[in-house]
Amino acid sequence: MAVFLLIIAVAVVFVVGWSMWQSWQHTLQDTEKQARNQSISLSRQAEDTFLQVQITLEDIVRHGDDIFANPASYLGPQGLLGVQKSRLPQLHGLFVYDAQGNWLATSGRRMYPQANNADREYFIWHRTHNDARVHVGHVIHSRSTGDLIIPVSLRLNDDQGRFRGVVLGTVRVDFFRQFYGYYEMSPKDILGLTHLDATVMYVRPFSDRIINKSMADTPLYRSLLKASPQGAGTWHSPIDGVTRIFGYAQLQSYPLVVAVGIDRDLLKTQWIKNNLAIICLNVLLLMTISLFGMLVLKQFRKTVRHRRELMQTQDELTRVNLTLQDLALIDSLTGLGNRRQFDIYLEQCLARASLTGAPVSLIMCDIDFFKSYNDTFGHVAGDECLRRVADVLKYLPRRSTDVVARYGGEEFAVILPGTPANEAEKVAKRIRYAIHNAALPHHTSLLPDKIITLSAGISTSTAGDDATTLKQAADAALYAAKRAGRDCIINAACLTDNG
Repeated sequence: MAVFLLIIAVAVVFVVGWSMWQSWQHTLQDTEKQARNQSISLSRQAEDTFLQVQITLEDIVRHGDDIFANPASYLGPQGLLGVQKSRLPQLHGLFVYDAQGNWLATSGRRMYPQANNADREYFIWHRTHNDARVHVGHVIHSRSTGDLIIPVSLRLNDDQGRFRGVVLGTVRVDFFRQFYGYYEMSPKDILGLTHLDATVMYVRPFSDRIINKSMADTPLYRSLLKASPQGAGTWHSPIDGVTRIFGYAQLQSYPLVVAVGIDRDLLKTQWIKNNLAIICLNVLLLMTISLFGMLVLKQFRKTVRHRRELMQTQDELTRVNLTLQDLALIDSLTGLGNRRQFDIYLEQCLARASLTGAPVSLIMCDIDFFKSYNDTFGHVAGDECLRRVADVLKYLPRRSTDVVARYGGEEFAVILPGTPANEAEKVAKRIRYAIHNAALPHHTSLLPDKIITLSAGISTSTAGDDATTLKQAADAALYAAKRAGRDCIINAACLTDNG
């Protein structure tokens, strides 16, 4: 029972645990899917943002010859560059530089005649790479305003394909800061834009100090992006050490990656809070089952104990009854069967004999001159004499069906089922010899040996004889033996034959 209840409890714990674990896994999977979808959505927004800038730059490139011929007409808010800038809220400014890095035109209100950008990374890249594709650089500080900007640029070539200058559009980092700020997030969730070389462009909600930091030592850049341009994963952020569930998406046309990170610990806290009622209910269920099991087990043990006690009581009663039965059938002085056992067994033997036709012989024995022995030595000595005679009779070799009993006083009887008269005489002789060999002293005996002796009478049943008839015949033979001088054996059949 205890094992069964333990199995039930373990099964409940396993089922509940498995259910809760499955629920948590589904939550993680749903969160990964949410982060991945959000990163894809933000990547498309970033793609559109930079595509608009690229289209604007390509339009300016088409006006390249005119800009170099008449740069003044392109200057300021009213010029072509200013008009183009006003159409795109993400732009910080538009610029055109000659082959030496000098400013030719700008969308801004002021020109800086001595300004030169030949040292900028994007300018050096275009000067050394004859590549018509748009170039997206790392975040820099604007030299005109000090704002954080993302440089997006195209190379200008002359008619012979030689480097002529650079067209630059600068995207405000604040544009992404403002756009990402529209999303409702927990304090430790992040939205980030990074360069494909693992350099940070902007990450909400962190300060600008992490801009241009490298994220190369993260699973995103070590393995995930190499395996797929879109996906999800969970890892510790190198920025603050928080474990987040990330979704990421690489832009199709630009070397940029958008990542969305959701605080895993907060997610777990919310999951526990949402499932607290279920958890408490399952705990209550388990406690109820355990309590019920304890009560059932207690009652079961009580029942088993009572049953065991009842069985012990029944066994004890059985032993007592058997003992009482034995006592009722055993002579307390000699340990032989008593008169009651003798009568019961003789009736049983005669009943079986009436069915089988087998003979039943009875030997009746009497200690010779026992009265004088008792009168001379006393009753205690007389009892001891009876016990010693009984011991001789008890340990004589005999069949398991033969019964020796104390018939009464100094008389003993031997029931021999299935034994004819001649065999019964042999048994009687063995009894007489055994008593002689015991040599129990009897100084008042009138016989010359002065030892305890027995006289015996034998009767054997014939068809229709009952117990009374058999006992009377054996008793008559016994008294005939006494009259014949004692210490002898008389068969009742001899008395009948002699008339």
